Amino acid sequence: MREHDLSSAEQIPGELLARLTRFGRVYLLDTVTSTNDYAFTLADKREPAVVIARHQTRGRGRFRRPWYADSDSLTFSVLLFQQLAETEEPVPVAQVTQLTGLALCRAIEDITGLEPLIRWPNDIMLNNRKIAGILCEQRKDAVAVGIGLNVNQTEFPEDLPEAGSLCLAGGRILEKLELLEKILGHLFTFLRQAREGEQTQLLAAIKNRSAVLHRRVEIRTLFRRHIGTVVDLDAEGRIVLRTTSGRLAIINSGQARRLR
Repeated sequence: MREHDLSSAEQIPGELLARLTRFGRVYLLDTVTSTNDYAFTLADKREPAVVIARHQTRGRGRFRRPWYADSDSLTFSVLLFQQLAETEEPVPVAQVTQLTGLALCRAIEDITGLEPLIRWPNDIMLNNRKIAGILCEQRKDAVAVGIGLNVNQTEFPEDLPEAGSLCLAGGRILEKLELLEKILGHLFTFLRQAREGEQTQLLAAIKNRSAVLHRRVEIRTLFRRHIGTVVDLDAEGRIVLRTTSGRLAIINSGQARRLR
């Protein structure tokens, strides 16, 4: 399959570009520091935006860890506003992260038939390999949803032993912008459902995609290390862990790793 050049709108079929603009103004960039940083520079325009870049010079994940991406990745950010209308209920950022993970899983399954899982709170796993990461950041009422998805890589640096890609898992090259359209479609649907109060159904879908629910895990936060079994995920994006001592711990941020 021939990939469209993401560096110029002129290289993208008009019909596909028009479909993407349903979700906000589209910015196609060659190189940025990070798509989230660029998205926040657009916040004063007060309109949703989708920022897509071929390269990031300072891409980052949670806790400001560097994020690896290359030209075979789909790297983009969605700029959202928590309350575009007074009647709308804002969706908490932690929940936006979970809904984004669900949107990624659904979109990937739609296009490839593969069934990825969400490793709390922000990693997408496929065949025990990390194929995507999510970084949601908020400044005032603007939220940047940053996504890095490994699409067409066939190899990775040796210092990334956990990394995987859709191409390695499925054996074929994929059109990144078609994936993007699917991801955005699911994400905006889930956000609308969340604002309309459909929390129970969304949480059930997130739990069904969890890579850690009912699993024994190690969770590292900035200051502590927890080991136990995940017994629940709540609507606010937190994890409920039964520790080895038998107590319940509710954890709202950290990094989870499954234990054997």
